[in-house]
Amino acid sequence: MTNKIYEELTKIADDRDQALAYATQQHQGQTRSDGSPYIAHPTRVAQSVERLKKSKNIEALIQAAYLHDTIEDSNTTHKDLKKMFGGLVASLVQELTSNKDEVKRQGKTEYLSKKMAGMSSYALVIKLADRLDNVQDIATAKSASWRRKYKNETIKILNYIEKNRVLSGTHQRIIGLIRDKLNEVPDT
Repeated sequence: MTNKIYEELTKIADDRDQALAYATQQHQGQTRSDGSPYIAHPTRVAQSVERLKKSKNIEALIQAAYLHDTIEDSNTTHKDLKKMFGGLVASLVQELTSNKDEVKRQGKTEYLSKKMAGMSSYALVIKLADRLDNVQDIATAKSASWRRKYKNETIKILNYIEKNRVLSGTHQRIIGLIRDKLNEVPDT
């Protein structure tokens, strides 16, 4: 292996590790509803993206997956991410960040449905991987009423984006995995 190729491979690994380290720092002290450290969630999202998406930009997608909640859940800015990780990663994270005022105004389901229908293909892969991780333990999470509400919200979002945008094979595959998980949750 030539030095140049080795250096490029090392830089890619460093960028991925840097994204994970930065996300870990920004989510320090945050936990998931099950009490686990929050960073476990973006790590699983990144693993899903890596497993399910083939792309020449996969490293940027993995970095964005690690970082996808940093703007929303910390004092990180788009400018910070652009400086550290470049324009593509920063733009994806910005695209994945919810506008809290619009969520309140429109309601979460309507807001996410429209947002996801209008996202770039790359951002939608990450957002669907995010939703896939969120439904992984839905059959046992929180209360029965919360599970029904989250299941119904997710079904409405998926139905909306399937009707209102062109979906790639990757999008369809992740949607299928999400629907399989949702089928484990009773309707009553």
